[in-house]
Amino acid sequence: MTNDAGVAGTRVDAMAELAMASVSVAVTHALHAGALAPWFVLPDRKGNRVALDELLRSGPVVLNFLRGSWCSFGEERLARFFAMHERIGSEGATAVAVAPPDTSMHQHDRLPMAVLVDTDLRLARAFGLTFDLPESLRDHYLELGYKPPKPRKCGDFLVPVPATYLIDKDGIVVFAHVDFDYRNGFGEESLLKAVRALHGRRDGFRIAFPRLTPY
Repeated sequence: MTNDAGVAGTRVDAMAELAMASVSVAVTHALHAGALAPWFVLPDRKGNRVALDELLRSGPVVLNFLRGSWCSFGEERLARFFAMHERIGSEGATAVAVAPPDTSMHQHDRLPMAVLVDTDLRLARAFGLTFDLPESLRDHYLELGYKPPKPRKCGDFLVPVPATYLIDKDGIVVFAHVDFDYRNGFGEESLLKAVRALHGRRDGFRIAFPRLTPY
């Protein structure tokens, strides 16, 4: 006989698989290595404005897109990213997390790295990192505390897709890892290897950043 915990686990896995089926189609448009990163200015948790071009003046930037603190996997991913941010910094890059607005993330205000607030998932959409959640899962996500962005069209219920990008000083994506399954994490060593490959590279010419189109 299957116990209650087993039933609950099976239900969670089934919901995850349903969500992943939607993600696998949506993220075919996600930015890949070689693409030009969208220009952005986003506030951090303290309200300070952070611009990509300003970050790149100090060197390469690692962007870690999160689902948010409503998701236990998102919290785990942030903890793992925080644990390696010093290693990223020692290789000459800046570690930055990006997450949707979430009132319960105030406990992260003191993290010694920027956590940017992606209102309405504008930056996630620019990177191709959103998908429309199936209707059968929406109530469950709302119960978990997820607050979807304002719908772009009637019926939309967009959810961010976790991903990690390394952007070089010219604004070009040189490493991209998009997580089809949000339960997975990113490969820390693969990312660090990519960061090391940029270390000491001669600065190239600066190029203009495309601005995000209005929502």
